[in-house]
Amino acid sequence: MSRSRLRITVLATALVCPALAAAQTPQPPAPPTPAPQDPAYPTVTVGGLSYLQYDGELKNRDAFNAFDLTRGYLNIVADVAKNVRFRITPDVRRITDGSLAGSLTFRLKYGYAQVDNVLGDKSWLRLGLHQTPWLDFEESINRYRVQGPMFAEREGVIPGSADFGIGYLAPLPSSYGEINVGVYNGEGYAKAEANKAKSFQGRATIRPFPDALLAKGLRLSAFYDLGSYSSGHPRRHGIVMASFEHTYFAGTAQWLAGTEGPPSPAADTHPRGASVFAEVRQGLEGWAAIARVDRFDPDRSTPDNSTRRIIAGVAYWLKWSKSRVGFVVNDEDVRYEAGRKKPDENRLLFQTHIQF
Repeated sequence: MSRSRLRITVLATALVCPALAAAQTPQPPAPPTPAPQDPAYPTVTVGGLSYLQYDGELKNRDAFNAFDLTRGYLNIVADVAKNVRFRITPDVRRITDGSLAGSLTFRLKYGYAQVDNVLGDKSWLRLGLHQTPWLDFEESINRYRVQGPMFAEREGVIPGSADFGIGYLAPLPSSYGEINVGVYNGEGYAKAEANKAKSFQGRATIRPFPDALLAKGLRLSAFYDLGSYSSGHPRRHGIVMASFEHTYFAGTAQWLAGTEGPPSPAADTHPRGASVFAEVRQGLEGWAAIARVDRFDPDRSTPDNSTRRIIAGVAYWLKWSKSRVGFVVNDEDVRYEAGRKKPDENRLLFQTHIQF
């Protein structure tokens, strides 16, 4: 072999061998994906909810009509640490009694601390002025709080959707439902505690068919409020409800009963009633038709003292990622039996729900 060819062979070997060795050397593993960093606490979000309406009275009120603001929330929610948050919600409401009767006032509706994932995933513990177990749940199905209070609140069985106390919610395994319990003052968010008595409230909701295509929208719920006005004066209420939710329909049917023993009158009263609500809709956006029928007897031992309420109307909803607007037109007709000694009512309501 000539000297020049030998040089070429040696040079080629020097170039090829390192390349082959490099190809056969295993590559080091990719570095692990870094764990997501916690946000810089606190993080604060601000939202709002308002109900605007025009009320035209059609019966027994001399054609009274008025524009009004029936709700004005400013929601401030702060995540102060992982699994710890705080909410404060002032509310604009019209006062109907006292020296400020007729005025719009600014008062606190919610103010509570919440700890998430307590004794289970998606559970929470709340302390302060917060939602009681029933009304907030019902309003998550019936989105027409803009029309007026839910059945139990409207008839004075539950004194408002919030109260001072401590509450706990825990979901059941495999999406079979949830349990929500709490201890509260019992007077509602608008009143101070009157005495040492407390209200023990609980709701159990069961979803019998969580994996079924259609039947998963069915839920069965029971609620009980065990309280008292004072020693020997009970305040107890129970509600059972069946509800169904689907893209094109939402509905509830409920029955309530209770025992009321306020200091006056001396004899206990036994309220009872039933309510049915239905919404047929294009979806969460678009057109919807609503109907609701309430019948309430404040004391079943007193004859001819029931109230019947019928609500019927149409709505149109707009929805975005973090906001929604609803326009609702409805007729509300209220009839009182002779024992109530109240004139019948009928009104036409044009209402707007604005939430962001």
